[in-house]
Amino acid sequence: MRPIPESARPARFRRAVREHPHASFVLTAPPAWRVTTFRVLAALAGCVFLVPLQQAISPWGAVTLSNTDGVTDVNLHRWSAALAGGPDAGLAALLFYLAWRPMGGQLVLQWAALAAIVFLAANVPFAGPAVAVYAIPVVLVVAAYPAPRALLKAPWVDGVRLLLLGPGMLIAVFLLVDASRAMVLQIGGTGELARNYDAASNAEHMVNVGLAALLAGMRRPGSQPLALMAAAVLVFLGAAAITVPSNPGSWGILGGAATVAAGAVLAAAATYESLRSRSARQT
Repeated sequence: MRPIPESARPARFRRAVREHPHASFVLTAPPAWRVTTFRVLAALAGCVFLVPLQQAISPWGAVTLSNTDGVTDVNLHRWSAALAGGPDAGLAALLFYLAWRPMGGQLVLQWAALAAIVFLAANVPFAGPAVAVYAIPVVLVVAAYPAPRALLKAPWVDGVRLLLLGPGMLIAVFLLVDASRAMVLQIGGTGELARNYDAASNAEHMVNVGLAALLAGMRRPGSQPLALMAAAVLVFLGAAAITVPSNPGSWGILGGAATVAAGAVLAAAATYESLRSRSARQT
């Protein structure tokens, strides 16, 4: 790939410069076939991660579990099902965003790569290597990105958004602490959630949502959709916790309400930052 002059740059690159003036990458035109391949893989992967959507609505309807081994009462897994399905639906939305805006989501892909690593580290030791197949769609999307060197840059290379970094750090700490408790339960191997590895799954999803909230405070391309996804998932999980406050692992009514508030704060901060940046570019 070779750098192209300003006048010859495609509209998508000129738009990227307007939307991300602090991005420190050299704009080049990747081969069209690579962009098309990436779009297709991102869209297909998005469809794959919509499958657990039925799990996400378990607090309000029939309980759907991906693994029923050792389960004595499916009703005790309503919270865990929501915690598995909600973030996966958020990932699906981001993958569809990447299919739409393939060159504007480096941070989304960096988060997805980290999420895949966390998924494997949390689940393979307990559920076995076969579970790694669920990471394949994300791995393929990351590997197919037309500008792979952009993914090697540190997430903070273009600066941070302090208004989002503050609440993002608090959210990440809260989720990390609760994820640690879930992982201790899974290592113990006893309890309703440990028998079918829901405890490990809960830990993985909480860590990944926390990472999304934390990375939302960066200025890299893709930070805005990542912030809005994290905010939406937090509001959803808060509502689920309020609906099934007595389920094992649930944050309860107070914790659920606090999570809804945290998601709303993150969304408001992201919206304000976006509007302020847009106003600054127009002046």
